[in-house]
Amino acid sequence: MTTDALRALARELAPLIAEELGLEPRSKSRPSHGRYDEPTIAEFLSPLHLGDSVLLRARAFFKQLAKEGRVGSLELVELLELKGPTSIPANLTNPLKKRAARLGLEVPWEETADREDRTVWVDRDGIAARMVDAINEEIRRRGI
Repeated sequence: MTTDALRALARELAPLIAEELGLEPRSKSRPSHGRYDEPTIAEFLSPLHLGDSVLLRARAFFKQLAKEGRVGSLELVELLELKGPTSIPANLTNPLKKRAARLGLEVPWEETADREDRTVWVDRDGIAARMVDAINEEIRRRGI
């Protein structure tokens, strides 16, 4: 296991160990709203927490957000070659939401609805373009 992987594992285990030992938790160094800067995005994309298939789907998702600023559920289904809109959470958004929550961050997008009341994801603060760059680097690093 690499040093980075061990450090990531230690960060994940530390709160559990502190709780088990009855220690007072330190205040988190991460802001609750979170900035998706380069180090935060690298940690967000950790292979210990996001699998290859989610990473590849996330690349398509964030690439579309970076390009158009938004993507609707039907367009995303087609883009990711899923069976339907109900497949999106399990195949993409739930793993990303869980990862953001574990880091004490908001999700790196905004959600709204279209005229048919279907979900539309919207880029927030230019995060999508930074995600695409970092995901491409992570894909190269993993060799996928």
